[in-house]
Amino acid sequence: MKLASSLRNGLSGLAVLAMAPVSALADDLNVVLFSMPYTRGLAELEADFEAKTGHTVNIEVVGQDVFENRITLTFTGKTGDIDVVHTPVIQVQRWIEAGWIQSITDGVNNMEAREDILAGPLDAYLVNGDYYALPFFAETGMMAYRTDVLAAAGYDSPPETWEEVLEVAAAVHSEDIAGAAMRVAPGQGFNMFVFPMIMRAYGGTFFKDYTGGDLTPNMNTPEALAGLEVYSTLMNDYGPEGIGNFNFGEVAAAMQSGQVAMIFDGTSIAAQAMDPEASQFVDQISIAPIPTGPAGRFPTIAVHGLGIPADAPNAEASFEFIEWATSEETLTQIALAQPYGDFTRASVAQNPDVLAKYASIHPDFLDLRVQMLNDAIGHYRPLLPYWPQMGAAVGEMINSAVNGIMSNAEALAAADEEIEAIQAENQ
Repeated sequence: MKLASSLRNGLSGLAVLAMAPVSALADDLNVVLFSMPYTRGLAELEADFEAKTGHTVNIEVVGQDVFENRITLTFTGKTGDIDVVHTPVIQVQRWIEAGWIQSITDGVNNMEAREDILAGPLDAYLVNGDYYALPFFAETGMMAYRTDVLAAAGYDSPPETWEEVLEVAAAVHSEDIAGAAMRVAPGQGFNMFVFPMIMRAYGGTFFKDYTGGDLTPNMNTPEALAGLEVYSTLMNDYGPEGIGNFNFGEVAAAMQSGQVAMIFDGTSIAAQAMDPEASQFVDQISIAPIPTGPAGRFPTIAVHGLGIPADAPNAEASFEFIEWATSEETLTQIALAQPYGDFTRASVAQNPDVLAKYASIHPDFLDLRVQMLNDAIGHYRPLLPYWPQMGAAVGEMINSAVNGIMSNAEALAAADEEIEAIQAENQ
């Protein structure tokens, strides 16, 4: 049955819930997520949550494009039909500003195992003193490569710089295997997930001084152009057929099927590339740090969590699901069942079975993930309310450059114009 309305406006009733009989808690929860190893693994555990709490739950896992359309309609229509929503950190400020998501601060502060959650991913959801989600995923950049292909071309180690990547890609590229692959499909979570790795490595930035508060658009610069020329050359000259539309799924599949020698993406994609149940060349695939450039190394970073829509009818039951879904027990189950090494609890990283699994994938996988997280910057993609709109617009320009619709210089000039127009709309 539904809880009394007096409990719906906050999470102070968690203690009451803990004392109530399971039969009195039976409630339908609708959870909407987009597809990734964790969310697919979570959907397989629906029955565990129902047995533990007495709530029935429908976990819906859809493609990212479908997800974004679905939640926008739900949020703007105030339908109240979603109890728990997949919450990427880059969306949080926009959702807060729009009034689409509610604080879960009371619930977070009352959690017994809160200290086990990695501080960086948790604090990514702390906005103006309130928490708005619990993290389940903290991904960073990683390179995966074919050791046999590089060795055949005379390389006994992976490239360490983006200039070396160009050299190796040229040496190994052939009709049978492409030199390199990355996301190219336009989108704030697609090509804009990977392109800033190269742009920033060459000293390019989105704004003149983001940390100092100067948000003057700054992509039309020699530094950003140098990064885009590397990205465009890699994809145009040494990418697989159809690279202009590649997203993360195609990147992982290309590595698994032996179509490409090197990929540069997130840790979850690298883990999928080395999944023995999916990869045809798992024994010939290894991993390495994201390459450096003149300005340093800038691995991509992405944090995902679970939040509660502002109009969710039963906030207490919603938080109960989130607490279960991000618990040590649940994350460990998924880490063992899926190619999911991006867990957000320290205890999972200490679990002997988890350690053994990822050591078998690659002995350095978990250590390299920590190294890349330490190298990453939190504002790799600007944490602004209008970032989703900005990232989509800039992503279209970068995709147009790679696909030859405009030159690299024209694309960056157009990107600055798009950012300026979006800023004006959001003033």
